[in-house]
Amino acid sequence: MASTDFDFLDDFGISKGETPENVYEEFLKKTGEKVTKDLREYIEQNASNTGALASSIVYLPTGKLSFELKADFYYKFVDQGVNGLNGNMGSEYSFKLPYVTSKHARAIHEWKGIPYPEAYAVAMSIKKRGIKGKHITEKVITDDVLERIGKDLAAVTGLNFAISFEKNTQKWQ
Repeated sequence: MASTDFDFLDDFGISKGETPENVYEEFLKKTGEKVTKDLREYIEQNASNTGALASSIVYLPTGKLSFELKADFYYKFVDQGVNGLNGNMGSEYSFKLPYVTSKHARAIHEWKGIPYPEAYAVAMSIKKRGIKGKHITEKVITDDVLERIGKDLAAVTGLNFAISFEKNTQKWQ
């Protein structure tokens, strides 16, 4: 699992002439960058992909003390899995068409470097059986990580925080 060391507070401080607002914004920026890095590392080590998914994860500040992490649309399928036509992986996502599209076969051909007839066979097998979820989000952004972020934020602000993480298919906060 990726590192969860969020103790980078030594460089912060109003005694350095910074305003509290700048300290909080810098803390949030560092936290967002750290979570992004951890997600990317976990994907590179645990998900079968070309690296495009890992590099698609970006940190976007959205205002005072908030940020979003965005990724390619297929992150949710890799993260939560996809139910097959003949099997249930416990995912909210399911294959709907009983046939393989040329895009699906081409993606497998490019990913595995196998001939198209084999790529179609692999795609059909995937459609029937489904795709097991990697549970990236739950394994990287654990309760322990959220607790540590809350403690570090308390050290910066002097206030106690309950930090939570909301995941949905449209937006993370």
